[in-house]
Amino acid sequence: MKSRTTWLTAGVAALVVGTACQDGDRTRQEGTRAAPGQEVEQAQARSEEAFDSARDAQKEASRQQREAARAQEDLQRKQQELQEAQATAQKESQEAQASQQQAQARTQQAQSEAQQAQASALDAQRRLQQGLTPSREVVGQNAPVAAPVANAQPSAQDQQISGEVLSASSREVLLSQGGEPQLRLQVGPTTQVRVDGRTASAADIQEGAQVRASYRTDANSGEPRALRIDATSRTQPAAPAAPESGESSPGVAPQ
Repeated sequence: MKSRTTWLTAGVAALVVGTACQDGDRTRQEGTRAAPGQEVEQAQARSEEAFDSARDAQKEASRQQREAARAQEDLQRKQQELQEAQATAQKESQEAQASQQQAQARTQQAQSEAQQAQASALDAQRRLQQGLTPSREVVGQNAPVAAPVANAQPSAQDQQISGEVLSASSREVLLSQGGEPQLRLQVGPTTQVRVDGRTASAADIQEGAQVRASYRTDANSGEPRALRIDATSRTQPAAPAAPESGESSPGVAPQ
């Protein structure tokens, strides 16, 4: 009886163990069949994530490419503007240089003309002061000659002139000689003045009077200074004066 019970117990245990083994094998088989499906799903999920990442990366690359294209356009536009500005600046610089050269040429020409005009003015003033180097006038017998004054004969360095008085003052007498340029004689304290044969002042000489004068050019100022002035007014013609012994009338060759 006891042996049968033991045997039954052992048989039940074996049956239980066998059933358990069968269940474990089925479970392992089912697990083995389910593993490839999960891997495929996981692979598909990873592939979709990779596609999404690639799509996002492509979008980002496209955006960056568009920005790079816009930056390139801006760069080209700025380079063109820079080139245009440089060309404009170079043109303006050339025009400024040309204008400066023209201004310098005009300035030099103006300076040259001014120097020539100044030289001409100085030469005319010098010739005017020197009376254009008038020749010693030979007075004819019919010309009015004032009476000579002793010790007033011109020296070899003195010059003589005859002409018409344009104006006269105590300091100067302005003469016009036969339509030639005028001569301005400076009158000083030592100048001997006679009007119609009488001792007078240079201010007493009337406008239009005929004058014969001797003068000397001052070495310092270059101005003609009168030594002697013999004037004959228009209303009082003077008779020729007889020469004194040993003297001849100014401007008349001795006989």
